[in-house]
Amino acid sequence: MENIFKIKLGSVNDAALFVKKCGEFIEDIDYIHGRYVIDAKSIMGVLSTAIGEVSKVEIHTDNVEVINKFKEEMKLWMED
Repeated sequence: MENIFKIKLGSVNDAALFVKKCGEFIEDIDYIHGRYVIDAKSIMGVLSTAIGEVSKVEIHTDNVEVINKFKEEMKLWMED
């Protein structure tokens, strides 16, 4: 099961909600923007990237149920 998703945060409010949603998971989650890998639970880290550009998010787990729940939470920002 794929655990890396493309997302696009369109505003500071999107970033804040994204970080809050990531904080609900105990698994490590990376926010990948270009060559930078940032803790997705860090609002300062996420805001240090360019808002409005496509990035990737990776959840570190093999648990299919957790991946599906995470994917559902990310639908608001997911890109094709």
